[in-house]
Amino acid sequence: MTRAGLVWRILSAGLLSAAAIACVRVDAAPQSVQVEMSNVDLRVATDVTLHVRQLRGRFVPAARQIPYLDDTHSYLVEIDTGEISLDVTSLNALLAHSLGGDGSNLDNLRVSFETDGTLAQRGVIDSKVNVPFSAKAVISTTRDGRIRVSPQSVRSLGIPVGPVMNLFGMKLNDLVRIAPGRGIVTDGNDLLLDPGRLISAPSVKGRMTAVRVERNQLVQTYGAGVGAPIAGRPLSRNHIYWRGGQLSFGKLTMTDTDLELVDMDPSDPFDFSVGDWDAQLVAGYSKTLPNKGLIAHMPDYDDIRPNSKSKVQSTK
Repeated sequence: MTRAGLVWRILSAGLLSAAAIACVRVDAAPQSVQVEMSNVDLRVATDVTLHVRQLRGRFVPAARQIPYLDDTHSYLVEIDTGEISLDVTSLNALLAHSLGGDGSNLDNLRVSFETDGTLAQRGVIDSKVNVPFSAKAVISTTRDGRIRVSPQSVRSLGIPVGPVMNLFGMKLNDLVRIAPGRGIVTDGNDLLLDPGRLISAPSVKGRMTAVRVERNQLVQTYGAGVGAPIAGRPLSRNHIYWRGGQLSFGKLTMTDTDLELVDMDPSDPFDFSVGDWDAQLVAGYSKTLPNKGLIAHMPDYDDIRPNSKSKVQSTK
C-alpha cells in the first residue's frame, strides 16, 4: 500500500469515528416531551393549586436526561400557549412562601380581588417602626412576561402616604426589602411578580402576554392563549397528555411517549396532585392502545384524599 493510500485510510477511519461519536452525543442529548392540559386543577403544593384552563408546551429535562414525573425537580415546564388562573387563597400562599424568612421586611402581605378588577393589598413594612399599610393596585404585564402590580393609592393608619413619599422623593423600593430569587422584586413603587419563580418546583417558563382578574381568579394568558392540539386522536374533556420523546414514571420509561391521564369524573375539573399523583394512578385503571400508547383513568385527588388542602374555589 502506498503512503498516500495509508494516509487516506487513517483519515477515513478518523472521520467515521468522529461521525459515530457525534451521533451518540446527539442521541444522548436530553429530549423534551410535548404536553397538553385541559381543565385541570394542578396542585403544585399542599396550599397552592393552579387551575389550568388549557396549556400547550413541553416538559424539558432538568436534573435528569429524561423527565421523571415522580421528581418535580427533574424537569421544567415550558409554556407556549395557555390560560392559567389562581384563586386568592393560592395567590396569598405563594406570596407568603416568597416573602417568608429573614430576607424580606414585607410582612403579612395579603391580597384580595375587587369587583372592578383591581387588587387590594394589606401588610406591614417591618422597619425601625412597623408601618401597616393598605393599597389599591392595578395589574398588567411587563415586556418580559412578569406581572406588574402598580399601587394607585396607599394608606397607613387611614392616612394617604403617597404625598409624603413624593415630598421626600421616596419610592417603595426605598422602604421594602425582598430576598433575591424569590420571584418578587420592587420597581419604583411597583411590585413585579415572576410566576415561574414563585413556584418552587416544577419550574415554569413561558412568556405571559396578558393578566386579568375574572370571577375571583387571577387569570394569566401565555402566548395566544389557545394552541393547536398535539394528539393524533380525540382526547377526553379533562386531561393531561404527553407526546413524543422519553418520559419516566414509577419503574417505567416510555419511548415515543403517548400517555393520557383522564379524569374519571369530567363533571368538574381534573383535581391532580403533582407530588402525590401515583396515589391517583393506583386508585384508577389503565388501558393500552394498539399503538402501544397508554390511557390512565384516575379519580380526583380530593376523592382519595378528602382531607387534603388547596381545593380551587369555584369560578361559576
